[in-house]
Parts: sequence; structure tokens; C-alpha cells
Amino acid sequence: MADKNRYPQIPSTVWWGVRAVLNRTPNATLDERLLGVHLGVQEAAAKAYINELRSVGIVTDEGKATQLAHRWRLDESYAEAVTELVNATYPEGLVHIAPPGEAERQKVVSWFKREGLGEGAAGNKAATYLLLSSPTPNEAPKPAAKAGQGDSATGARPARRQAASSRRPANAVETPAVVREGGERANTPTQRGPDSFPLNVNVQIHISADAGTEQIESIFQAMRRYLYDAPAS
Repeated sequence: MADKNRYPQIPSTVWWGVRAVLNRTPNATLDERLLGVHLGVQEAAAKAYINELRSVGIVTDEGKATQLAHRWRLDESYAEAVTELVNATYPEGLVHIAPPGEAERQKVVSWFKREGLGEGAAGNKAATYLLLSSPTPNEAPKPAAKAGQGDSATGARPARRQAASSRRPANAVETPAVVREGGERANTPTQRGPDSFPLNVNVQIHISADAGTEQIESIFQAMRRYLYDAPAS
């Protein structure tokens, strides 16, 4: 049994990640380089994980899977293997109050706190105990799909966004043309409605020198009506 003052602390990603390696290659040598690459961690962290796995009887001093590990990696013998592992790693008192498959987290945390551990450390040690003592094999969580890569499970990719030039706000309206000098027409869309986003419109008007007062006033009234007045409710 492990020293009662030092209990294992193994993240779930390491637990299931190592099991996946052994399922694929049962005779693999679990060193810090292999584990570091597989888990995406620094070799120093991988070395610490290997030490933890060695302390619970999963890895030998040479980095090979133990006989216990070979039963642990198989679904049909997983429950038997973890029961043996827990009984060999933890004190009888803890196993009695939190038997494999029936452990209550709060009781496990309380037990570790009474061993002299702080709240955070007790929670971490309890999480490992609950992980190791569960008789049901699980899988490491799959990484989330990165933005723009679509659904990693189905391979589907998100539809491309519609080109900005082809999009038109639903509340945009086309203003009647303003007649410029020489007969040129200038159509200027504008936003109507209280929920529209701000839009700056630059309008240039060319008025013939011989235009009358009534014609000029008519032009500016039209501009006000189409660009400034709120739409009728």
C-alpha cells in the first residue's frame, strides 16, 4: 500500500489517455516523450504522471504495462482491476466508507481533510479516488472543434458567410433618383426604422444656374423626405 501521507493525484485525461495508448499498443514503453506527445504536455509533467501511474501499479519501473494494467485496459475486466488497484493503494478505512462504485464525494473529501490536507488538496485527492474507484470504463473527452473547422464528429463544415456585397438589410429602401445636371441619376439607399444601424450618406447635388426657386425648394424637400423623415407608423 502507498504511504498514507502521499496519495495519488491523476487527471482523468491522463487516466483515459494512457488506457487508450495501451489498448492500441499493449507493449508500448510509456516514457515521458511518448506520453508528453500523446497528451500534449511538457515532458516534465509527463514524467510526474508516469510516477503517479507507477505508484498505483499501472506502469513498471521500465515503463511497461503491468499485469494489472493489461486487465485494466479491457472493458470486461476493468471493474475487477480497479477494485484490486484501490484496495492496494488506499487504506482500508477509506475503502470501507467509500467502496468502489458507491463512493460519495463529500465523504471522501472529509476523509482526506482529516488526514491533514487542506480543502483544495483534499478535493483533488478525492477526485482521483472517485476516478480510480469507478467500476465503469470511460473515455477521455474529445477536444472541441476550433472555430471555422466545423463539427469534429461529423466532419461537417459551416456554410461560408454570404459575401458582404450581396447582403442587404431588410429595412433598406431605395430612394427615388435625384436628378443631377446633365440628366445623370444618383440612387442612394438609406436605412429606415428605429432598429437600423447608423449610416452616413454623402450626397452631392448639382443645380443648374437657371433653376427656379420652386424647383430648388422641391429638390430639398424631396431630400428631407427620403433621408431624414421617420417612416410612417
